[in-house]
Amino acid sequence: MQKFLDYIGRLPLGQQLALTASICCLLATLALVGLSAKSSRYTQDNLQSEYGKAVAEQLAARLSSELALNDRLGAAGELNRVVQQAGIAGARALDVEGVELAVTGDIEHGSVFQADISIAGDVAGIAEVHLNTAAQDAAQFRFQIALSGLALVLSVAVYLATRAMARRLTQNLTALSAELALVTGEADGNANEVAALRDRIAALPLDLLKPQMVGQSQIDHYVDTAILYVYFRSLPGYVDTVDERRLQRYVAMVHRLIYGAAGFYNGKLEVVRQFGLAVFFDGSHAVGSPALRAASCAWLIRQAAPELEKSLRLSVALGLAVGGSELGRGDAKDIYPGLYTQSAIDELHAMARDIGEQIEVTSFIAEDIDLTTRMTINSGDSQRPVLVGIGDHHKDLLERQRHVLLRALIEQQAGDDHSD
Repeated sequence: MQKFLDYIGRLPLGQQLALTASICCLLATLALVGLSAKSSRYTQDNLQSEYGKAVAEQLAARLSSELALNDRLGAAGELNRVVQQAGIAGARALDVEGVELAVTGDIEHGSVFQADISIAGDVAGIAEVHLNTAAQDAAQFRFQIALSGLALVLSVAVYLATRAMARRLTQNLTALSAELALVTGEADGNANEVAALRDRIAALPLDLLKPQMVGQSQIDHYVDTAILYVYFRSLPGYVDTVDERRLQRYVAMVHRLIYGAAGFYNGKLEVVRQFGLAVFFDGSHAVGSPALRAASCAWLIRQAAPELEKSLRLSVALGLAVGGSELGRGDAKDIYPGLYTQSAIDELHAMARDIGEQIEVTSFIAEDIDLTTRMTINSGDSQRPVLVGIGDHHKDLLERQRHVLLRALIEQQAGDDHSD
């Protein structure tokens, strides 16, 4: 039974719904067929009992006169006339001691009904009638078979109708799963639409949506951490020239851009300087090392910024620098990692302010194996390593993520404009 349930669970959702509905329909209709058969049998038995008793009493009344004259030939004639009636298999007359006086027809089968033969108020014998119920039983059986066949046909119809109606639901789930697959880069491997969608969601960076737990183990902060530093080069000029409401919307949209790009790689944002914020990457991830994820996040931000400028009609000039530290951010219970990381942030702040459109990296990042196998790093004009190219396979993933990120930003911007 468990193997059957496991097999059903692996089927596409449309087939699961159709099978469930058709099986429930079949069980319900078969239950009604059984109830109908029992009710019909009860009614038929009552009618046969009334009929048998009536025939037996009628035969007893006729035989009383024949036995009173001791006319056995006449008694046999009465029995013959009774057997000629429809449904009567046989009949016989017995005396008070049970001795057979006359018999006609088949008395070995069928239902038996008896009535006392009275002569002058005394019981002189017994009239016995045997009913032939074979025809009624056969008709009852054929009726049950017909109803069972109708139940099966109805279940098949329910299966087809349910599967057709479920197709729209499964198409929506399949489309959603395919859209998520563009982000995760996972291929379809499950025929069940719900299971496939669950796999896609599991591959998303949902950890960013979980609240941070107070009192996490401090050892988490003593690991190599990649840092993407983002400097808002256009923001200082807008602080005094753009009205506050538009300035807030500008900062909010740039924040969404950086937060969305970091979300693909489990990055954590933190404002660390005036007009500057850092995105920290640590731990393991399906994409690769923290250094590779930081550089990939920087590439996404750099490629998406020009499209955001068109939507905001304001410059989104961002200085991007990628570095790292041997320790993490720290927390309120352990400030040492955060103090140690400040020197790396100071270096990145200076790099991001000075560099132009390129993405500059430190030697800490340039030596990472995951990064060097998927991206190309060369020395720039400032003789510092800069990101200059991306491998084809990794670039396909980044292009899909850029498409999803820009669509989400544009839809959010349209919603904000509509609410205004």
